[in-house]
Amino acid sequence: MESICELKDIYKSLYKFEKDFQTKYGITINEAMVLCYLYDGETRTAGEICEYIGLSPSRVSKVVNSVEKLGFVERKLSDADKRLMLFALTTSGLRKITTMKQSDFNADELYAQLRKCVSK
Repeated sequence: MESICELKDIYKSLYKFEKDFQTKYGITINEAMVLCYLYDGETRTAGEICEYIGLSPSRVSKVVNSVEKLGFVERKLSDADKRLMLFALTTSGLRKITTMKQSDFNADELYAQLRKCVSK
């Protein structure tokens, strides 16, 4: 039972980090991971995004729809296979992720909290 309590502390640390991240950048960590994955300018399928982020297809669909509504990602049909939907960063999305990468937000406090939880 003690390990469940330790997991609670880890979850609380991650939750606080996510809230601080969202407050600073106006997007969730999952949304930011989509932008990071598309940062290289390549188009990606939803399946590739699922694999990169490690979320279920239904969850990735919600995240991709969210960043699409924010104007950071666009979707288009594959030229090779019209059944395949591809996703790419918009100019606005590229600006957003570039700004985020250049910011001073660091995860040192999160790492310290997680080390503290794990070392108990």
